[in-house]
Parts: sequence; structure tokens; C-alpha cells
Amino acid sequence: MKIDKGTIDNLLKLNDEQLWGVIKIMLSRSGGDYFKSIEKPKDMSKLRDTLSKLTDSDIARALELLKKGKNNGTERSKF
Repeated sequence: MKIDKGTIDNLLKLNDEQLWGVIKIMLSRSGGDYFKSIEKPKDMSKLRDTLSKLTDSDIARALELLKKGKNNGTERSKF
């Protein structure tokens, strides 16, 4: 799946539960158990605002960091 600004814009059309579900899936695929304890924010508006302001450069950097987290950088993520 290619993730770019258009993908993020489409994700922002989801309701809060659906968006949070996608976020949790992406984090779980990056590896590491530390994401399992993250709880959905009561107010998703700040998260939505942040996501809406991401640039393609920001997204590429975030994906790079998530890929490095997968088994300490030894296995490539399937994003």
C-alpha cells in the first residue's frame, strides 16, 4: 500500500473508530510491543488536525521510522 498525502486525506474521511483502527494496524505492523498499550484519544480532533497538515515528506519520514522499528530494522515493513 502506497501511503501519501492522498491516502491520508482519504483516511481522514473515516469515522473516529475506523481511523483509530487503521492507525493501530499500522503501528502493530511496525513491530514493538510498546504500541499495544496506546489508547484511543477521547478527542480525535488534534490527531486529525495533525494528520491533515502532513506533507509527503513528513509521511515518507514517518514510514522510514516505522520500517526501522520492525524487528530493530532487520526486517522490512510491508507498508
